[in-house]
Amino acid sequence: MALLYIRYNSRVADWFLMGSPFPLLGIICLYLLFVLHLGPFCMKNRKPFNLNRLMICYNISMATASGTVFYGLLTSGFTTKFSLGCETHVVSNDPESYRMARWVWRLLMLKILELSDTVIFILRKKYNQASFLHIYHHTSTALLSWIACKFVPGGMWTFTIMPNCIVHVIMYTYYLLACLGPEVQKRIAPWKQYITGLQMFQFIIMICHTFQTLLPTCEPNRKPIAYIYMSQILIMFYMFCDYYKKSYLRKKAE
Repeated sequence: MALLYIRYNSRVADWFLMGSPFPLLGIICLYLLFVLHLGPFCMKNRKPFNLNRLMICYNISMATASGTVFYGLLTSGFTTKFSLGCETHVVSNDPESYRMARWVWRLLMLKILELSDTVIFILRKKYNQASFLHIYHHTSTALLSWIACKFVPGGMWTFTIMPNCIVHVIMYTYYLLACLGPEVQKRIAPWKQYITGLQMFQFIIMICHTFQTLLPTCEPNRKPIAYIYMSQILIMFYMFCDYYKKSYLRKKAE
């Protein structure tokens, strides 16, 4: 096991942010410091920034990037050798395995860039959108992406990334349309509920697929990662269910 870890760790150690968790933790600390304290303080006596053009470019880029990561992961194993069952992660430097690992690393870069969502909210003084759910989701996703890239960038562990990428393509497309003016916003507003429902559905897919790792015969040497994955997915599912109930079901009842 020790030799396996050393081999694996050496494969990613030279990649940007992968030598140690501390650089990523530093980025997350700066992110939290800005969105919770410095940003609102600096914007207190300022007018909201008009970032519409930036948001259009940003949403196009993020939707495109999410779709690209989905395609990269899909064609690095799931269209050739992987099934939807328990596929163990094998430490290997063969071209396809290496390509899969690189796509997981690119996902990490994407999740770090997605922290900009909250920064934009703060600069536009949309503080209600920078909710606990939003901030927790972004920070935990970045951390989970680092863990995946460091320890399990292959096998069945990469499957759960793909539905997340699909949801983000749809989500950022929705945000893009919302940038096109009040009339478009009014037309697409009813779809927001379905996007939230789609996010909850992806968590169900993740839970069902990742549950296999809790079985004794599936990835017996990576149970701690399985517990981390499952706990975070369940927490996120609960938080999104609570948000859905408060935002949509309660309003209909009223």
